Amino acid sequence: MSLIERIASYDNLYHAFKECSRGKRNKDGFRRYLPRHSENIKSLELEISKTKNYSWGDYREFWVYDPKKRLVMAAPFKDRIVHTAIYRVTEPIIDKTLGSRTFACRHGMGNKKAAQRLSKQLQLMGKNRYCIKLDAKKYFESINHENLFKKMMAKLPDDSLRHILASLIVSHPNYRAKKRGIPIGNLTSQLFANFYLSEVDQLGCRELQLDFNEDKFESHAGYLRYMDDIVILSRSKEKSIQVANQLVEYAEGELGLSIPSDKYIMLAHDPVPFLGYVHDEKGYRILGRNERRYVKKLKRMTAQGKSLSQKAMVIQSFEAWRNLF
Repeated sequence: MSLIERIASYDNLYHAFKECSRGKRNKDGFRRYLPRHSENIKSLELEISKTKNYSWGDYREFWVYDPKKRLVMAAPFKDRIVHTAIYRVTEPIIDKTLGSRTFACRHGMGNKKAAQRLSKQLQLMGKNRYCIKLDAKKYFESINHENLFKKMMAKLPDDSLRHILASLIVSHPNYRAKKRGIPIGNLTSQLFANFYLSEVDQLGCRELQLDFNEDKFESHAGYLRYMDDIVILSRSKEKSIQVANQLVEYAEGELGLSIPSDKYIMLAHDPVPFLGYVHDEKGYRILGRNERRYVKKLKRMTAQGKSLSQKAMVIQSFEAWRNLF
């Protein structure tokens, strides 16, 4: 069975519908889709099976602050079912190519595992290390469509997804005109963005003499990535700078990304801010701005007359996040 046949199967689309429905029971898109969901899913099956493609709808856009200001582009509920159907088939294939050094949006990984891994690496290396952090400017907006498509197709076992992937990658009209950029908000965009920098991970591991596929906790160097946030660790300043420069050159020259000087941070032996924590060889602490956001949120909930049980859920969530280990 080809990949497009697996995506278009009623069973896959139905499970995608169930996954998209979680936490959306009160949303208008779900409520409109639910009464005739079996017929709607059958219609999706027929469209994708016949055309090997899908006609994408319009996005709804809104701003979020997490804490950065980001423009989220929300696809219609029906489109999100197709995103999830594609993800269910392609994610297991792509994830096997990502190695052990990238943590974002992966089963069994995530931001807490990434923060734990960095903390352990810094404790393993002690003070005798030189750290550089890299971060791509406007990463999702900068992903080149042609590069992404070619790299994705090269990893898939057949070419049956060429039409539906090509149309998905250019599904937002603003990005289609620029020939770069994927919408923050699509499940597939998380997979695409995580995959797009995988070659940078391989280069970093090769230059630092680290195992890309298996995390062996080497003491001479360290490398990890959370989406486009990269941490490079080496025993020597010269080696860290050399590797960082190579990664920047590759990301900008081959991938069309931008890592400007303010996103190239030489931390040397200083504590490392990463994913809401500040890490060093002695352990970690929470970034002050996150503590302040938490306190502000509780005060806002009190002013809004929220119940004790609602505030207890926020407190419980924060305490679970605070305790990294």
